Amino acid sequence: MSVIRSIRPLVLIVCLLTIAVPVAAQDGPPLTLQAALDEALSRNPELIALRARLEADRQRPGQERYLMPLMLEAQIWQWPLNRINPAGATYMFMAEQMIPGRGKRTLRERLMTAEVEAGAAAIPVRARDIVGNIKRTYAEIFVARKAVEVTTETIALLRQIAEGTQVRYAAGRGSQQDILKVIVEITRLHEEELRLVEQARMGEARLNTLLGRDPAAPVGALAEPREDAVLPPVAELQRMAIERQPELAMARAEIAVADAAVEVVRSARRPDYFVRGGYMLMPGEAGAFTAGVGITWNNAPWSRGRNDLAEQEAGLAVTASRAGYDAAVNNLRLMVQEAYIRVESAAGRASLLRTSLVPQSSQALDVSRVGYQSDRGDFLDIIDNQRLLAAARLGYYRALADLEQARADLDRAVGITAFRGGA
Repeated sequence: MSVIRSIRPLVLIVCLLTIAVPVAAQDGPPLTLQAALDEALSRNPELIALRARLEADRQRPGQERYLMPLMLEAQIWQWPLNRINPAGATYMFMAEQMIPGRGKRTLRERLMTAEVEAGAAAIPVRARDIVGNIKRTYAEIFVARKAVEVTTETIALLRQIAEGTQVRYAAGRGSQQDILKVIVEITRLHEEELRLVEQARMGEARLNTLLGRDPAAPVGALAEPREDAVLPPVAELQRMAIERQPELAMARAEIAVADAAVEVVRSARRPDYFVRGGYMLMPGEAGAFTAGVGITWNNAPWSRGRNDLAEQEAGLAVTASRAGYDAAVNNLRLMVQEAYIRVESAAGRASLLRTSLVPQSSQALDVSRVGYQSDRGDFLDIIDNQRLLAAARLGYYRALADLEQARADLDRAVGITAFRGGA
């Protein structure tokens, strides 16, 4: 009977030792963060589409240099109703060309150019967002893989403990409850390992999509983020942000569009012209040429109010654009300050975990194992301390990921990619 009692836990342990858990694939070549960023900026489908759209939009301003199409007209009149033969009718063939007032085409070209440049300024904004997404996804994959690694190592440690516990139980020095506790803990960690593998694989699919790859493409080993956080003074970062932030560049481009629109609206008060010429063919008589010129009265009393309101609208649009720029600057300063604080905080947490909590937790686990083997400790102490060690190690890697994500947010706020980690 005692043999059966000792065999049953052993069978459970053997079953746990043979559980196969899929691991996150790392079959591809190593991928640094800098390489991922370079690949995304050149291959991301969304950026490629935006650049192609911009090239098409750049053809619009030049169209304003040219006149509108010539209008050709043919008329026939004095065709008696009681005759089928139009030989006695009068014919006239006309050509008419509208000519915009002086400087109007140039102003419209400037407006279209400003609008195209505003659209071009949106591309760096989107590229910056994609870069930020890549940095965050890269860090998430790194943490998930490290979590799988820590969990796998913890399971291996618990298997060693389980084997030792089985030996103690067979020798009559331990209880079956200790074996069951370690079995439950190993099972729990296997379930956690499956969840972490899922997180890593989903992160790889997102990263591949951002890089313009097939979502199922393998992602190789990732570089570990840097723990250091050497930054310029926050005031210097705020100054750099105002100079280089893509969103501020886009806001300045929108101000230029509003200014150009004001000039176009003002030019609407100036007259436009048209010239007309033709040839008249009359039965029984020599043909005759016709000609005419015309001018629009854009500032007529009944049109003046319309022009006034249009100018007022354009002026208010300029005011709104400038106010939006000032608000963006104010929000940008806050973004830089918050990201700066997060970088310093995450770096401090990572350093504390690496230098204090991780070694202390490892020491506590060693002490509890020695105490249990010498019958001076409780088996629950081993379980609790291995959990603390695993949590401390995972906490360190999460702190590194938080640091990398804080750097990404700081890069996003400043508008540069100077604080890259893991490259």
